[in-house]
Amino acid sequence: MVKSRYSYNKYELEYDSLFIDIPLEIIIETSFYQPVYPVEEHEVSSFVGRFYQTRNIVYPTPFEASIFNMKIQSLERTFVDKVFAVCDYRLQNMRDRDSRHLYDLAKILPKIDLNGDMKTLVDRVRLDRMTSKNNPSAQPEHNIPDMLKEIVISRFYESDYNNLTTKLLYENVSYDEAVNRGIAVIADLDLFAFRP
Repeated sequence: MVKSRYSYNKYELEYDSLFIDIPLEIIIETSFYQPVYPVEEHEVSSFVGRFYQTRNIVYPTPFEASIFNMKIQSLERTFVDKVFAVCDYRLQNMRDRDSRHLYDLAKILPKIDLNGDMKTLVDRVRLDRMTSKNNPSAQPEHNIPDMLKEIVISRFYESDYNNLTTKLLYENVSYDEAVNRGIAVIADLDLFAFRP
């Protein structure tokens, strides 16, 4: 499936695994709904390029661009966007293929600093998201911590997580573990409380 030339693009690529009998897929999603900030510069390399480099193997063909620098959105911003996405999908009753954000949030949360700068970022992102119809949870009438608590209690994403997300993971992380290490923690913080 390919959707292209939109503010949201999705590419689904199926491939055969060398290790299991079921076909696997890679989903690549890009979106542009609001400005990207903050950005950080990171070194990017391919798996093949790293394999050759770490083993001092000479490339069979020229491969000059195996390592390059790229500006990417910060992990903190990705975290904020994923929290809003989880709530947006809940408001739109869209649980299919969206539970992966629960796993992502559980993995990202320990890697970020929830200091005063983070509150400023959450507020700025929320204001930007308010201008888009695709981001209903950012509207002032929605209480993000309460929405997250409702998602935890209702187990809204459980079926999708167990039927799809767990098959995409390279580690065994149960639904309860992902929720308890991610959105359940975030729900108890005042980080996403609306401050007009």
